[in-house]
Amino acid sequence: MKFTCDGKNLSSAVNLVSRVLSVKSNIPVLDGIKIKAQENTVTFSVYNQEIYIEKSIPAQVLLEGELIVEGRLFNDYTSKIHTKEDVEIEKADENKISIRFGYSEFKLQCYDKENFPDLGKYQMENYFEIKEKDLKELIDRAIFCVSLNNNRVMLKSCSFTVTDNEVEVVCLDGFRIAVSKKKTLSQTGEMKFIIYGKIVMDILKTLEDSDAIVKVGKEGNMVLFDKVHTKIKVNTVDGEFYNYRLNLPEDIKNEIVVKKEELEECLERAAVICRDIAYSKIIVSVEEGLIRINTESEKGVISENIACHNKGDDIKIGLNCRFMQEAVSKIKEDFLKIIIERPAKPILIRQLDEDEYKCIVLPLRLIG
Repeated sequence: MKFTCDGKNLSSAVNLVSRVLSVKSNIPVLDGIKIKAQENTVTFSVYNQEIYIEKSIPAQVLLEGELIVEGRLFNDYTSKIHTKEDVEIEKADENKISIRFGYSEFKLQCYDKENFPDLGKYQMENYFEIKEKDLKELIDRAIFCVSLNNNRVMLKSCSFTVTDNEVEVVCLDGFRIAVSKKKTLSQTGEMKFIIYGKIVMDILKTLEDSDAIVKVGKEGNMVLFDKVHTKIKVNTVDGEFYNYRLNLPEDIKNEIVVKKEELEECLERAAVICRDIAYSKIIVSVEEGLIRINTESEKGVISENIACHNKGDDIKIGLNCRFMQEAVSKIKEDFLKIIIERPAKPILIRQLDEDEYKCIVLPLRLIG
């Protein structure tokens, strides 16, 4: 194998696929990056038993071939030569590759591609297309509610539902539920699939704020994310996901509109004290035109007041401060709406006018 390529392209591609490398493994193939030089393209691939990712870049291929290098070391080195225009990579002998530019050379151990999987041929049964930045926001607004260490499959998974030119992602951890929606650019057929949250987090690491089109399709028990020269393949999870609509408020007693920035700042200050309290508990009281946030510990007392518009009676409810902070942080608009049925029922935090994001949070019990 022998090829030359641009150092910036090389560094960018290797860094992208390295984001899903196994943290620690005794299996060489899981620690490695496969390099495949063919025709006018070089493809870098990583597989961690849960997710397969590959990224291709243009190159002048002088001798075709495939091999595997130690992933983290290769990534660390290529990141230091991203300014070099012409980088030459060649299999120097039986178990080493040579990386050259100018008068510099670095040799790195390599090994055969045996047992390393391929993306393989695929034909999507159904798919949808979406802008990369929209897919990134869609996932980011829900994934924080996944419980990675839980033994219950649904609590550590993400549900994707595609229908009527809209994709919906839902995650829950037993105490809250995040629902995120985005319009698709195109769609063929309806789809439902579930992916483990850890895998979705790895996918999120590879997404950028670009207008590039990502094609997401399902074939059997596999889902493929295809963005021009980047492809990611993952397994789905069998089963039915929880119906979050059972937790939406029905008999609404309070609709509270509040400025997002002011509520966020109040919660940040309250967190200074309540992080030492069980469940990070705060007491939220809503009166006419005012929200009061109180919390108390052995170390101090905090009382916060912010203006609001409340449609409904006065109400008092106990909430987890961190859960509130995370839910509010995902809203980009200036104002948000909090909907309460009654103090013992889950509350709903959502955008003011749009229906792209909402978070359902269970209340904490009030004593006395």
